[in-house]
Parts: sequence; C-alpha cells; structure tokens
Amino acid sequence: MLVSSRRLFSNWLLAGVKYYLTKHGVFKGGIIAKCGGKKYVLSPWVYSLIVNTYYDGLLRNVSCSNNGFIGKLWGVIDLIIRESNGLLRVPDGILLTLESFDSVVLAETWLYDIHFLGFDLDNWFVLDIGAYIGDTALYYAKRGAFVVAIEPLPGNYNVMLRNIELNSNLKSRIVPMNIAVSGEDGFVELGYSASVNGGASIYNARKFKSKVKSMKLSTLVEEIINMGIDLSRFRIRVLKMDCKGCEYDVISETNVLRLFDIIKIEYSGYLRNKTYHELKNTIEALGFKCRNWVHNEIALRIGLDKHGVLTCVKQGEVIRCTSQS
Repeated sequence: MLVSSRRLFSNWLLAGVKYYLTKHGVFKGGIIAKCGGKKYVLSPWVYSLIVNTYYDGLLRNVSCSNNGFIGKLWGVIDLIIRESNGLLRVPDGILLTLESFDSVVLAETWLYDIHFLGFDLDNWFVLDIGAYIGDTALYYAKRGAFVVAIEPLPGNYNVMLRNIELNSNLKSRIVPMNIAVSGEDGFVELGYSASVNGGASIYNARKFKSKVKSMKLSTLVEEIINMGIDLSRFRIRVLKMDCKGCEYDVISETNVLRLFDIIKIEYSGYLRNKTYHELKNTIEALGFKCRNWVHNEIALRIGLDKHGVLTCVKQGEVIRCTSQS
C-alpha cells in the first residue's frame, strides 16, 4: 500500500514513514502530503483512507490542482480535499463529511439505490429509525420527502447533524432526534465498537457501551405529533427501520403500524436468533404485501432468513400513489 502511494504523493515515502510512526505513538499531529506542487496536512485517518481506498481500487481518477486533491470513489463519489478540510460529494449532489466514509453504506445508498422508493417523494413522510450518519434522511429529503431521523448513538448523531448542516437546502425537511426505539420507554444500553459505528445495537455485545434514552414506537409517534407534525396531511407515510434488532419489538405495536403506507425494514434476525417470517406475518396481517430481498454481501453470507430487507406496501390506494411516483 505504501509503495502504491507513490502515484498519489511526491513525498510518498516520508509521508508513509510519518504515518506509521504517528500510528505507533512516536509522533503527533498531521501528515504532510505533497501532490501537484501543493501541500496537504492530513490527519492519520484521512491519509489512511486515501491510501487504502486507492490501493483497493475504490479511489480512481486522482488529480491535484488549485481546486485541491480530487478523486472518485467507485468512479462516481467525489473525494475532495482542500488544505486540511475534506468532503464527499455523492452522485445526487449531497455533501458529506469525511467521517461519513463507510464503504458498505455509501455503496448501498448511492451506488445500489437500496433505499429507492420513487423519484418524486413530494408530500411524503419518512420516519427513519436508525438514521446512522444521515445518509437515508438526506437521500429521501433530496427527493422531496419530509423526514424525522432517529439515531441513538451520540457519535453517529453528531456526524448526522454536521451532514445536515452541509446541505442547508435540505435542512428544513429533516428533524433529527437523538433517541433509541425499543419495546419500552426509559433507557437502553447500546453496544458499539467505534464512536461512529453503523453496527451499534441493543442486542450486540461490543467493546463500548452507551446508555441512551429510549421510546416505544407509539410514544415516538405521539412526540412527533406534539411537535406539530400532522401525519394525516402527507400523501404517503413511510416507516423505515434499520435498528439492528429493535424491529422485532416495534412490530408488536400493530395499531401504530397501521398509520403507515410503506414499511421498509433492514432486519437483523441473526442478533436475536429470529427470522424475517415473524415480521412478514405480522405486517401482512395488517393488509400489507411484503417481499424480502438481499441488499448486500453480508446478507448473502448470513442468509436471507436472518438478514436482508423486507419491503411492505399497504394494498389498495397506496399502490396507485406509488406507481404514479
């Protein structure tokens, strides 16, 4: 990887040595990387991100000019670094902080479009449970939806807030909330492995723990209504869940599920030794039609019974509405 970085930086050897010494605590501070006659002071994490993604073939078309260090992840997502500041710009123009780099999530959202519901989501409401870094909230807001974005892990939530601020034109369409959704009101303990972590879960034993406020789905919906958000005024109401196991608690509140026209769940039954059948049977009994499908390689490895995406659409009027979108 170090040798391959010679095609990125003119001082590749010195930068690489500084990175390894910094990584092992010998030095502190940024790493000076020279490209196209310009100097960039990079944090060890950003330097590692650039070198590793280039070595893996994810980062292509690298150039350095007065506009900064620019490359394309997968050939379509812009990686832009000016001085020491860096951004990601995804195909629909949404901007993200470099902290948002998660190869699985970026690919799912903007390469494979696994969250696609329609090109025109004007007057749609999306309750996004498990919003992570705000990728889905911004994705839906960009298409016209009004989104309430629920994220419990403080590190994830703070990155989401920064991403929302970067996209000021979408800010008025997103209401962020720093809470967990579970089967009880009160507090729950999340397990996580890093300050920004898409795998954080109540049902996952990880290195770190964080105690966070929790609400039942019914309490959350009541809280949203108390904010002055009238769910009845929206043309289509969507419940999207990616909460690493909490979906099996949420579906017990069937009266609340009836409020929604589309229910979309990334289910993680492997965390609770459950399958998707429990979810599908409960939701279809409410008048929905569901299908499940593989959304990434992890689901392929685990097996569709215990990990995948379940998309459920209420039969009747909603099918005509969504087909017109």
